[in-house]
Amino acid sequence: MGEIFNSESFMDSLGGDTELAVELLTAYIEDSPQRAKKLGEALVASDGSAAAKAAHSLKGMSGVVRAQRLVDMALDMEATAKDGDLARVKVVYREFAAVLDIALNEMRLFMEGLQ
Repeated sequence: MGEIFNSESFMDSLGGDTELAVELLTAYIEDSPQRAKKLGEALVASDGSAAAKAAHSLKGMSGVVRAQRLVDMALDMEATAKDGDLARVKVVYREFAAVLDIALNEMRLFMEGLQ
């Protein structure tokens, strides 16, 4: 099991359906970097509303794949963006981006083992 991606919990949530697992992980691997980029762009533009929406989306997506650390960070960024503290969101975002890269690698390795 990876440090960030909880493959056991993920597979349990899918009833062991490997085809669905590959489908969901593929979508996450493709979509999450794009949504993280949108969050970064919102931060550069000092758009707290857009940042909160992007963080909310990342929170939900990360929950589906059982990446709880990413869920927690996205929740923090969403709430903090809504409060208008974009300086703090930027700090968490940098960590989120690094952790996301690790999670994506864990997911890719996990999928290789399924196929």
